[in-house]
Amino acid sequence: MMEEPHAHENLVAKASKLKGDDPESGSNSSQESLNESLSSLDAAIRTTTELPRDPLILNPQSLGIYLLEPFILILLFAYNFSSTVLKNEVIYQSCTAGFGYPDNVCQLLGSKNATNETKRIEEIVQPYAAKVTLVMRLVECFIPAFCGLFAGAWADRYGRKPLLMLSFLGYGLQYLNSAIIAYCSKLNHGLVSPWWYVLSIIPPSFVGSSVTYPVAAVCFIGDVSEGRARSYRMIAYELAIYVGLLLGSFGSGYAYEATDSYIVFSISAVSILTALFLIKVLLPESLPLRSQTGTGSITDTSVISLLKNLWKTCWKSREHKNRFILLTIMVVLLLTAFVSDGSNSVFYKFMRIKFHWTVKQFTQYETVSILVPAVAGFGGVLFIWTLRKCTKSAIILLALVSLLSHCSSSLIKAFAMVDWQIYVAIGLGVFKSLVNPMCRTMITNLVPADERGKIFSLLGVLQALSPLISSTLYVAIYTLTLNSDPGIFNFFSAFLYGIGIILLGIVWHTKSRNQVYYEPVFK
Repeated sequence: MMEEPHAHENLVAKASKLKGDDPESGSNSSQESLNESLSSLDAAIRTTTELPRDPLILNPQSLGIYLLEPFILILLFAYNFSSTVLKNEVIYQSCTAGFGYPDNVCQLLGSKNATNETKRIEEIVQPYAAKVTLVMRLVECFIPAFCGLFAGAWADRYGRKPLLMLSFLGYGLQYLNSAIIAYCSKLNHGLVSPWWYVLSIIPPSFVGSSVTYPVAAVCFIGDVSEGRARSYRMIAYELAIYVGLLLGSFGSGYAYEATDSYIVFSISAVSILTALFLIKVLLPESLPLRSQTGTGSITDTSVISLLKNLWKTCWKSREHKNRFILLTIMVVLLLTAFVSDGSNSVFYKFMRIKFHWTVKQFTQYETVSILVPAVAGFGGVLFIWTLRKCTKSAIILLALVSLLSHCSSSLIKAFAMVDWQIYVAIGLGVFKSLVNPMCRTMITNLVPADERGKIFSLLGVLQALSPLISSTLYVAIYTLTLNSDPGIFNFFSAFLYGIGIILLGIVWHTKSRNQVYYEPVFK
């Protein structure tokens, strides 16, 4: 618990009062009372050198606090259920509306019945579709980055739950709009421009999309957990993401073959909007009422002032080497987001052009690529529990192992000549799900509760802006190497993961100079 103002002086005053209030009591009793008070004073003084702790943790018996992960699972299920289908629709409508090829020819793109002619057409269509995808990524960067500037202030002022609900509402509207566009495309034999999908992502972008829900979720977990339990909740949060992606990927290909794209988008929309209703009814607010300040407006300060405030929170001096470690861990998280965003923007096209995979084949691959790290994440809970018995650096050690797993997986993808080698890369990437929860746990342990919203908000904004560079860069690399070796972008990914390994190695060296202080952060 945090000490109240002047708590130390109150303890001293109590000690003095115990010594002089009852002159007829025995000296031994007075001495014992004085010793107890001085011991309390010494304990209070020692807490000033400890890492910041939370002012209040919700009652752990409240089952509502454990519903966050299932809701995140539903959101990521809906996202991945439609993700590959959306990419496929962009390519299909680029073929029909963009280049004017017949509908029956464009439907063969990416199918088992593809001919040499359709493969030639796909090589023409893919660069155009890549531009549409790139613009969608840019919209998903600019608007959420601006809105995300307010996410931390909103979360710290009004609570985590409203922010989470706004994010779900935005995604639900996106898939409703996508379903309408896909249905119109079906009625018009594909003659609907793929650029309409850019408009469908505006609703989630204006509520922060990928910036807001992670800020709300991570702050919620920080509010309702402490100590070692926090790292387990962070792993559970990451597992919810992976399991949601797994279920979405597994069902997507079968649903798309059995129905149509607008049905797939509709299922995603209904799933998210149902989860939104359940959040309103069942999920408690984690931020204590006395910590929420409802006065003023989120926009009562300029964007420049808000940016300065966010930056000062990250850059302000901290005891020991906390500021350096905090910033370094944030850079590692930014690197992993940079690679993930950039690689995802071209990987589906890479698999189609090199191995001629269908939507179903790709979603089956996605299912396995998510299942393996998800199972490893469950094992990671036991792994970290075991590591804590033999090392004081369990969290950072798992983060390093995860980055090594990422790096080796990217190298195998780069050298892959046949498609089964892509599955070997999945095996080497078995621990890739652990780097994000471990880094977030370290950040949460390093900063007090009233700064987490700002820290993760700034981190979310930077991660949202990273595709401006990563998607552009990866698309450029992919386009330039399309006719020679379209998998070269994987070498670049491995290089960036290598930089992350070096940075975490520096953090390890820094914390080793003060093992006692940093043990609660990294163990």
